[in-house]
Amino acid sequence: MKKLILSSALFMFFAVGLFAQHEHHHSQNMQVEKTANAMAKEGKTESFKVYGNCGMCERRIEGALKKVEGVYSADWDVDTKQLTVNYNPEVIQLKEIKQVVANAGHDSDEVRAKEEVYNNLPGCCQYERPVSNEGN
Repeated sequence: MKKLILSSALFMFFAVGLFAQHEHHHSQNMQVEKTANAMAKEGKTESFKVYGNCGMCERRIEGALKKVEGVYSADWDVDTKQLTVNYNPEVIQLKEIKQVVANAGHDSDEVRAKEEVYNNLPGCCQYERPVSNEGN
């Protein structure tokens, strides 16, 4: 009977040790995965001029980029007219981001909104358009 108890105790000791070792290895793998995901979310950050006038413009510009795949964040400053975007360049290019903003009615340094889209903006959002842009 003592041998059975001793054998059972020894088995449990090794089983617990193996389980603990597996859990430690698993948590290391999870940490590496979390670090890789965090690095991917860091992305690339760029700032560029986007024309607009008010808080409605800000909501429209930022909102247009909110659900775009590869765009992690977008922040447009009404005073400086600078849009700062954090994105994954492996998923979306900067010019594509500027096109999304133009499709919402706002010119940038490189892409001009289509005339009919700009004309459909509320009156307070119709900014003074730059003379010309590359693209549209």
